[in-house]
Amino acid sequence: LRAMMSIKPDLIIVGAGMAGLCAAKTAIEAGARVLVLEKAYRSGGTTRLSDGVFNACDPQRQYPLDIHDSPERHFQDVMEQGRGKSHPNLLQAYTYGAQETFSWLEHLGFKFDDRVTQEAGTLYPRCHKPLEGGGASYIEFLLSVLSSSLCTVAYGCEVIGLKTNSNSCPTVIAQKKGDLIELTPRKGVLLCAGGFAANRRMVTSQFSLLTGSEYIGSRDCDGVVLSAAVDIGAECLHMSFFDLCSDSNEIEELLSNPADFILLNDQGKRFCREDLDVQSLYEAILLQNNHSADLVCLGPVKRESNSRQSNYPLEALNKYAKACRLKIDDEFGKNPYFLRYPFEVVKQFKVSPKMKCSLGGLLINEKAQVLNREREVMPGLYAAGEIVGGILGEKSASGEGLASAAVFARIGAREVLRI
Repeated sequence: LRAMMSIKPDLIIVGAGMAGLCAAKTAIEAGARVLVLEKAYRSGGTTRLSDGVFNACDPQRQYPLDIHDSPERHFQDVMEQGRGKSHPNLLQAYTYGAQETFSWLEHLGFKFDDRVTQEAGTLYPRCHKPLEGGGASYIEFLLSVLSSSLCTVAYGCEVIGLKTNSNSCPTVIAQKKGDLIELTPRKGVLLCAGGFAANRRMVTSQFSLLTGSEYIGSRDCDGVVLSAAVDIGAECLHMSFFDLCSDSNEIEELLSNPADFILLNDQGKRFCREDLDVQSLYEAILLQNNHSADLVCLGPVKRESNSRQSNYPLEALNKYAKACRLKIDDEFGKNPYFLRYPFEVVKQFKVSPKMKCSLGGLLINEKAQVLNREREVMPGLYAAGEIVGGILGEKSASGEGLASAAVFARIGAREVLRI
């Protein structure tokens, strides 16, 4: 770090996750000197905790499987998943850049599985997984291909503030072991520090229903860097949008099959139609007492197990059974297709939605430049990854966050260096 302070870097990157390391590799390919500041004592952040799914069109794998994909179709799918809230220019930059970024990683030598999958919650088979391991495999690989002579990763170096300089790059204020450091790069600062879901105060101020919800992502996503950008005039958007999840894959799978369950509140009553999308179901559960509900699994009747239903709320089950027999859900309007009869209760789970990540953050343009509250470009300031809002809209599917982080990281690095 002392050496990098004496030789002014071209680019300072804040955060050493998927976005930060992709940006660093892109910059050093152009011969730039890069300093990566990472508050933790190892790289990875949220990426290390992910399953490593990367969404992108890839004709080489998809066409032999009769999967006809395109950036335009990817655009439409993400727009639908995000309930129409994605900014079109940002989403277009992502979906058109995903294929190139995927190919770039392969060209570098990263190994993807040859299979193409359609993960739960996604609308089309364009999901790619690492050949070995999950999200951590990207981090280890990218670290292995970074040039030590041009790139320094400073661990335990927490960015706590930014200073603006007229018509030039911002100054980064960081602390390392209690010492304050101020650094100003030659060409730009790229913020890749993650979101703010680990900051309970920020979360509850944006979405009060999440007050009691557990966060399962990286504890380093505390919003400090995002707040530092806001303090110098950066604009934010979609701050009340969060990706919610369950701590059980079985529950996630069940919630995607509306015929196989009903949801009951603590009074043993249904409170919504179960054929909503999973994110909407989580939001409905958050509105219940204790922000939780019982998921009652339904299956075909087996003669030897008719007595099993005696332990469950019979009034709610009988009412639902009547709706299934008549194929009319007068109470909530569930699609008749999912009203299956006869049925029996198979098992029951307690569902308490958890926060996976924040979807809101800094407002950027399609060049990854951070915009201020007048929607003007802030000189020398760029952002990519979870710290950014507006790309994925109100909710996202598996593989979109990782891919969009990598795409905008490369866009930002190229824009800083004008390549």
